[in-house]
Amino acid sequence: MRRLGIALLGGVLAACTHGPAQPPTSTASIAPAEQIASDPAVDYANELAGFGTPYRSGFIGEGDQQIHYVEAGEGPTILFVHGFPSFWYVWRDQMEELRHCRRVIAIDAPGAGLSAKPESDNAYKVENLAQRLDALIDELAPNEKVTLVGHDWGGALAWSYVQWNPDKVDRLAVFSAPSYNLLLDLLANDPEQRAASNYMPRLLAIDRETAATDAFASSFYDLAYSRMVETNVLDEREGALFRAALGREGALYAGVQWYKANVPSFDQLNPSAHYWPRERTKVEAPVLLVRGETDRTFVKHMEVEALADASSLTILTIGGVGHWTPFQNPEAANSALNDFILRDDPSCSIPAN
Repeated sequence: MRRLGIALLGGVLAACTHGPAQPPTSTASIAPAEQIASDPAVDYANELAGFGTPYRSGFIGEGDQQIHYVEAGEGPTILFVHGFPSFWYVWRDQMEELRHCRRVIAIDAPGAGLSAKPESDNAYKVENLAQRLDALIDELAPNEKVTLVGHDWGGALAWSYVQWNPDKVDRLAVFSAPSYNLLLDLLANDPEQRAASNYMPRLLAIDRETAATDAFASSFYDLAYSRMVETNVLDEREGALFRAALGREGALYAGVQWYKANVPSFDQLNPSAHYWPRERTKVEAPVLLVRGETDRTFVKHMEVEALADASSLTILTIGGVGHWTPFQNPEAANSALNDFILRDDPSCSIPAN
């Protein structure tokens, strides 16, 4: 199924951190919004929807603050934030499921897809990412409490955002991620977690020139997505969309910068010096934490530790899947979100597929 395991990521890094790097062909930013005629992933999502053109693409912000988003449906807003290495399309299954009852919005997280790719590591610090997410919510869902859904780094950011600005979120769903502060605690205090995260120091050592090589992008695609195409989890066009997203200029290095900006060197781990927004800030809104049964990215007891971060936490394990919980079993992920988000809305009926 749709899976990027720790061993595979380690293989990518081992393959790409040795030998001379070829220089990037350009360091220019992505084209401004007015120069992008359309997003081919949006075009394909509309084809798969089967009727009309429910998916719409847009941008907010300018320059290094520009964020690309895709939306569909009407009603209360659900905002999706993906992890690394990916782009907004990772949520298409969930968006298609929920757009009949909600307004669904998925962003290209800063640095990914068609969003801006600032060169400074500081732009990717969790507090700065949270401020950009806040500006997006203000513009796209003013005076509304949104449902926030995140996976991987998008999940850690979502946790931190709600800890910082709880008044703008009705409920939080996180796939395969702890809060940022809990991540720091696990890295500092849990040898098993440090062993599981032994790919992080290698990511921290990646430079921009290495990340710009065709070999780097191809290795990530081959190990993350090519088997999905071979096993028909993704079709050929979807595979091409993910290949294009990973190969977009600056995208993979921007993903690496999320690590550089937020993960200290393992020999310098001092969580209290890096906590954000504050130590052990408990979320009062309902929280759903979804884990994959075979996920080895985070230690099993991460979910127990997460109880300290939420007053009302529901933990769900999806059998037979790993870290990419929205991808590997979209039906189970959709069912989890339906129950969590729509259980108090009997007027909403999800159409049968």
